[in-house]
Amino acid sequence: MFVVVIGPAAAGKSSIAEILARDGVLINLDAATPSKAEIDIRKWVKVEELQEKYRLGINGALLKSMELIASMDEWISEDKNEFKVVDTPGQLEIFMYHDFGKKIIEKLSKHDIISCIFVVDAQEISSIENYLAMLAQNAMINLKLLIPCITAINKIDMVDKSRLLKYMDIRYIEEKIEEGDALLKLAKGLIDYIEYTSIVQRPLLVSAKTGDGIDDLFAAIHEVHCSCGDIS
Repeated sequence: MFVVVIGPAAAGKSSIAEILARDGVLINLDAATPSKAEIDIRKWVKVEELQEKYRLGINGALLKSMELIASMDEWISEDKNEFKVVDTPGQLEIFMYHDFGKKIIEKLSKHDIISCIFVVDAQEISSIENYLAMLAQNAMINLKLLIPCITAINKIDMVDKSRLLKYMDIRYIEEKIEEGDALLKLAKGLIDYIEYTSIVQRPLLVSAKTGDGIDDLFAAIHEVHCSCGDIS
């Protein structure tokens, strides 16, 4: 199985990927960041070299690197008995607005089943609006990549966990939206959107630092491809 770890910068995505890969293989697809991964894309593609060769800025060179990675096979581990964790750059536009991410997913799907972990920083979920926006991003990635994607809210050791649990209650969200202004009420449409487009409905609260929730994350990854598992 391939587990592709996606998320914004500074969400603790690489830390989650390293934990998940302890009993598997870690694949680093971030051509801008040195890594101790068993398979490191920087062996073949380095952002700083692309900047010099094509006279690109850092963002342009990162997109160019993903274009090259999508056309390569050297970094793909084909052993179906391995648990293969793929760490990706922290630029969500690669997966939401460009086809490079989709092409990489399609390439991986030819070798093994795939699931996705969408990692976000719990500290960024300071309101219902932010929470809904985060889930909407995950829903968009689901639609774009067409693979099951689990939401992992990381760094819960740094926030009030009880507040996050309230946000995960759909009735609580609906009540708060009704109390809000016109702009907040526009978020009502997001609830149905998320409900119908998210393959996996249960966001998981985890901490890469303390290990809290990691066992639940492992269980969800394995359940998502099992018809007998109910993770809603």
